[in-house]
Amino acid sequence: MPLAPAPSGVIGGVSFVVLGGGGPVTVFAHGLGGSVAETRPLATRVAGTRVLLDFRGHGDSVLQPEGWDYDTLADDLLAVADAVGASQAVGLSLGAGALLRALTRDPSRFRKLAFVLPAAIDATRRDGATERLHRLGAAITAGDARTVADVLLEEVPSAVRERRGIDALVLRRAQQIITKPAPAPRFEDRPLPDRSLLAGLHTPTLVVTQERDTLHPADLGRSLAAELGAQLLELPEGGVFWTEAKLLQLALADHLAEV
Repeated sequence: MPLAPAPSGVIGGVSFVVLGGGGPVTVFAHGLGGSVAETRPLATRVAGTRVLLDFRGHGDSVLQPEGWDYDTLADDLLAVADAVGASQAVGLSLGAGALLRALTRDPSRFRKLAFVLPAAIDATRRDGATERLHRLGAAITAGDARTVADVLLEEVPSAVRERRGIDALVLRRAQQIITKPAPAPRFEDRPLPDRSLLAGLHTPTLVVTQERDTLHPADLGRSLAAELGAQLLELPEGGVFWTEAKLLQLALADHLAEV
């Protein structure tokens, strides 16, 4: 018997999917070019109600031809969180930046937080990660699923890349990504104007990093965890989605458990 589809909704053009039920309610925000499919693995073992959103310009949400910035991302995150009564939040990559920007408006908005693979804090990126995102954007704009898949495969550890079915799995994701215009920044932006704002955050927090990740430098995650006094989970290369996914899921479930 097929599983019933998860309940879903739309707030201000922002689409979201609801998994589970009861408390606590946790909202999950994905990374650049991602969707609810990207955060679903993170939510697998978390108790209560899990609400997975698609930022505008991503997934099933409305297009955003003018591009994104951290304020619009924070708007999307808070609109969904407020609508569903979320008391906890998980941000992945770009979603971690959106969560940081949302917290500048109300540092006590959530009672528990998790930042998975933060990509920026108070500075814009001007390194190899930026070049990789430009290549990805160009391939999406060209509708070139094979090139998109090749760029995505760069994030997969070499030992995993050779496994049977991995290329086909990543190619399927690429084919989904090219169905929408490449999400581009409206202007050069950063989650926080300066790190002094982190001093006002006293919420129990988990920060997750992985080694050898040029898009999400482990040192940046360590720095964020240190400034927040947060619990830090350091994973090996590709650990978040490929080699240590179960360990991460259990860590998120433990951190976000209702006490």
